[in-house]
Amino acid sequence: MEGNSGGGGADRGGNDVELLCKTLQVEHKLFYFDLKENPRGRYLKISEKTSATRSTIIVPSSGISWFLDLFNYYVNSDDNDLFSKELQLDTKVFYFDIGENRRGRFLKDDRLRRKLSPNC
Repeated sequence: MEGNSGGGGADRGGNDVELLCKTLQVEHKLFYFDLKENPRGRYLKISEKTSATRSTIIVPSSGISWFLDLFNYYVNSDDNDLFSKELQLDTKVFYFDIGENRRGRFLKDDRLRRKLSPNC
């Protein structure tokens, strides 16, 4: 299923240009993949929307290939070989881990934004 409105909301920057937009429906969730560009460069905006919640991850262009490798790792690895992964891009740190509940297994992420000290 494809869409052309991405996540359905306006970006805060105002100067962002949408280059490519794809929508994927899996069970009751919608996933939006929006490749965008602004004066700082290109980025991939990945949004997950359910009837009750919405989560978004912004991936700078320098991290897109790493994200593809990460998804392939979790999809193609044996259950016993899986472990957490971490990626630092610019001022963001992404942590990935496998979660499980009564509905099945899923990939979960946590993001921290680090403030760079002026001495860095």
